[in-house]
Amino acid sequence: MSAFGTSFRRLTLAIALVAGCAAIALSAVAQVTQQTQTGTVAIGAAPPVQVEVFVNSAVRLTHAEGATVYRVDGLQLLEAELSQGLPKDEAQASDMARERMQRMGPALQERASQSAHAITLAATYGINRVPAIVLDGSAIVYGVTDVSRAVALYRQQKATKGQR
Repeated sequence: MSAFGTSFRRLTLAIALVAGCAAIALSAVAQVTQQTQTGTVAIGAAPPVQVEVFVNSAVRLTHAEGATVYRVDGLQLLEAELSQGLPKDEAQASDMARERMQRMGPALQERASQSAHAITLAATYGINRVPAIVLDGSAIVYGVTDVSRAVALYRQQKATKGQR
């Protein structure tokens, strides 16, 4: 099979996965617009800060205890897992992918839902790159992987502005 055929097969399976997760994504959007559960991080005697961290699988975080971590590449990882080692025959590949999805059962739905939620929430905040750390739902710190450092920067900026 040509490189185009292989790419087409992967694209077809990815589309099937995305179509299968569409209802989950819509549900995640509704949940985001209703209320978002966020982690809180308390450092020292300062009041806790709500912390949401957006990363991909290549980012390694430190001091993320208490933060809510969202992986924005979860759907791509899931698609790669489902399509790994599929045969070249399109019908066989489709059957095998369907079997894998059935075997994963509710875990597939949960992973797809979490991934869709992460993407939706990142879009809601206007996040355009990772790592991104959202603090108290209003401030975004980009490029920092040490969550406690991002919280300290946020608190320092608030203190500089005379806010508490």
